[in-house]
Amino acid sequence: MSKVQLIYVGISQIVGGPELGLLILSNLSHTRQIAIVCDSRMEYELGLRTGDKSITERLLPEVLCNVNPLMTSEHYEILFNSIIDGQYKALLVNKDDLSLMPIRASDAVLLAHVAKLNIFMEEHLFNRQSVDNSTGKNKIALPVNALSLEMLRHALEKAIEDENYELASMLRDEMKNRGKEP
Repeated sequence: MSKVQLIYVGISQIVGGPELGLLILSNLSHTRQIAIVCDSRMEYELGLRTGDKSITERLLPEVLCNVNPLMTSEHYEILFNSIIDGQYKALLVNKDDLSLMPIRASDAVLLAHVAKLNIFMEEHLFNRQSVDNSTGKNKIALPVNALSLEMLRHALEKAIEDENYELASMLRDEMKNRGKEP
């Protein structure tokens, strides 16, 4: 299996939608990126870690990393290996015994940030899901299959309201592919 190493770039808020954000990950050359949907709580948690370290030293992820001295990039890594119903699937990989532990995608990014773990995505998945990062720094493209069902419904309503029937058709088709008709 080939994989692409990713780095955490930052958080972007989804304006005008539900209380959701996007965790932006880029390949090492910063030419392509993916966006992982997260809730406002995860936005807050990651935001805490960009400031004063004394605030976070007693929070659970930091405490658990301190309790387990093996929680380093030498022994563990994060692997994104699929996307199902708009949700990236992530694994915490123990490199010593090759055991795999499923972990929520946004929690995987937080853990990688706290423990300084390397983040990888299967190359085929990355090539299919990533978008060009060279066009505009203020815009983020998000593949339709990376949207949750709730986000798809909201986008479909907006597309119909804006009379953008081509987009509405594409969104409806994605919902049908998931077996959840609008």
